[in-house]
Amino acid sequence: MKLSEKLNTSTILYPLQSYSKEDALHELLDHFIDLKYLTSCDKLFQYLKDDEKAFNSASGRGIAYHYHTSIEVNDTIVVLGVSKNGINYSAPDGLSCHFILLILEPINEPNTHRVIINIFQDLIKNSNIKSKILEVNSVQEIEEIIQKWEMSNEEDDLG
Repeated sequence: MKLSEKLNTSTILYPLQSYSKEDALHELLDHFIDLKYLTSCDKLFQYLKDDEKAFNSASGRGIAYHYHTSIEVNDTIVVLGVSKNGINYSAPDGLSCHFILLILEPINEPNTHRVIINIFQDLIKNSNIKSKILEVNSVQEIEEIIQKWEMSNEEDDLG
């Protein structure tokens, strides 16, 4: 699986308008509604908030991951929100979150989020890429950064 199969100009929100964790989650869920993936997000929002009580979605290094299953999706869907200023997620390292990934999976595929998270972690562990994404002016530029990273990884695998 390629990250660009899930993240593109329609599934990247930049810049996020939210300043709090709850607002960011609402903004990402609302984007799924705008894309016609969901008809409503009230229950999902509550499920995701309940998940947050069990474990912090902030993984550190400015990244947060939310994921859940949904009866409304037939394929795993992803939206990435990028916040220039960062959002307080009470991360273990104390850093604000600039990259917030929301993954919704079909009920019969409850673990595909792991693959997506692993690929995203590979991308974002490169500090140059993190910096470039935070300096862009459009979602098209973020999409290009992801695609260039994928192409360089393919070349590394071939070489």
